[in-house]
Amino acid sequence: MSLLQSAIAQAGVAPVQPCQYAFGFTDAAGMVATASVLESVGVSAYLGAAPLVSDGGILGTAGSILTIEARHQSFIRVATAAKASPGSFDTALSPKQVFSLAAPFITSCPEGSNLIFTAFPTLTMANGAQAQAQAGSVLALQSEAQAGATHCSFTNGNIPGGSRFAPFDAATGCVVPEGADLQGIVYVNLVNQAPLTGKITDDIILAGPMVLTLS
Repeated sequence: MSLLQSAIAQAGVAPVQPCQYAFGFTDAAGMVATASVLESVGVSAYLGAAPLVSDGGILGTAGSILTIEARHQSFIRVATAAKASPGSFDTALSPKQVFSLAAPFITSCPEGSNLIFTAFPTLTMANGAQAQAQAGSVLALQSEAQAGATHCSFTNGNIPGGSRFAPFDAATGCVVPEGADLQGIVYVNLVNQAPLTGKITDDIILAGPMVLTLS
């Protein structure tokens, strides 16, 4: 964190100050499960932010952190008996999507750390079920913002365009699309349209993202 803050400051920009976090785990298993999600989100955060950075010094420093985040992610996956790398490409997320995933862990932020983001409404599995599934299975989802949702988007770096879509029904949820390109860590959103390009933008997201593990 201090290295990135220094690179930002050297570029003449005031860096955002760190917030305080509470991750909620109480044992080693909980720590590993939380780390497995957060390391993946960390990779997606740096990757998604890269096109937004115009200063070469900041981008180079962020890139050096991204590679370490990816190694942490692989180590955690191996330690939990998962494939070290579930696909050929990592997944980029927008800053607002990343903030939405981080927001539940934030307890307080000092003056100067306001990112001017409002988190998307939370998306979870119904009845507190674990966010794990297989292709072809039905995902029962719940969110306070599901009204108006037409599809579930499944975002993964292996998919051409970035996302695949499945029709959403408030009573039953949506079916996980088939395909070898949809595996490992997948980010699920409720959206109000399904672009043919496969690219989702913040303006069509109603709730999410939810981190889903596909096997």
